[in-house]
Amino acid sequence: MRSRDVLGTKPRAAPRRLTRARRRLLAPVALPLLLLAPGVYYIAMPSAPPADEIETVIRGAGFDPLVPPNRLRGPGALYVVEGGGRYAKVCDAEPHVLETKVRISPTPSQVHDRLESGGFSLSGALLDSINASLGATRVSSIEYTLADPAISEISLSDLSEIEDAMLQQKRCDDTVQRLLKQGKKVCSGAAALSATTRYRVHVEAKFEANAEDRTPILSAAQKALAEHTQSQIQSIGTDQFSGENLFYGIQLSELCITLDTATEPSVLTNSDVPQPPAPRSGI
Repeated sequence: MRSRDVLGTKPRAAPRRLTRARRRLLAPVALPLLLLAPGVYYIAMPSAPPADEIETVIRGAGFDPLVPPNRLRGPGALYVVEGGGRYAKVCDAEPHVLETKVRISPTPSQVHDRLESGGFSLSGALLDSINASLGATRVSSIEYTLADPAISEISLSDLSEIEDAMLQQKRCDDTVQRLLKQGKKVCSGAAALSATTRYRVHVEAKFEANAEDRTPILSAAQKALAEHTQSQIQSIGTDQFSGENLFYGIQLSELCITLDTATEPSVLTNSDVPQPPAPRSGI
């Protein structure tokens, strides 16, 4: 006997029907929140972000930052909210389903300009791991810039259809049920902010002139970047690499999945996700 039978939950189809009904009840309230124009926090912010503030830029655009950026966490999948702005993927939608549901549009001009004008850098653990693999300090820094930022989003009605398809898979449904019974919130990715990333690897000066010395260093850096982003990283120049359309931020639907035994709908609240920075004064 399954655990849901012991706990007195209804047959598998019931949670999906009730979940859809509760989403419809919430839609008039949640839809205006989801449709707030990205970038509203830029009005009172400076024209170009400092190099170490990319997360502030992403939050200001209305998305929760994905660190590191990657191709693994996009719109359409189910995520459990773990607190502190951390999300773990629960179920993946079928790629052929997403192809017809995802709509891609350019970012608003304020967001576009701030992302493309920013110069950012990687440091800390990633640089340490590269140099550790080489046996000594060989890479001094990795700078990167963003190009072609875009928003990928799915409508609320299409999200409901995608959720139903995922919940028809037993493993997905069982996992969701267990998480919900633990008091967790399971919500769909409604939108994501992506950009193509151009990396420039700076090696120590004494290795710059010799291609034979530089090649294994750059290869190690490329491999580390691929592992860091869980994405394909292509070489586009002597010391330059590119990651195409990496997801930098995600926005979850505020209409989350609800247990059939629940007396109240499950709603993603401000306390569940990290808040955008307050506008800066005097600017």
